[in-house]
Amino acid sequence: MAYTRKTRDCWRFYVNYGQGWEHEITEYTRAEMRENRRAYLQNCPYPLRIVKGRERIKEVSQWPRL
Repeated sequence: MAYTRKTRDCWRFYVNYGQGWEHEITEYTRAEMRENRRAYLQNCPYPLRIVKGRERIKEVSQWPRL
């Protein structure tokens, strides 16, 4: 039986508007993360933080239990 991942990688964008760090968006590919980071740096004067994480995949097929 082949291994199936139970999590997937994601990148979360946090922006500090002066009230603390707030979660803006989540991207699931590195290319999307780079594209949005470039856009945020050009258009947003506030500090930006990118955090790589993992989130659980909801539809994980389990071995049928008898």
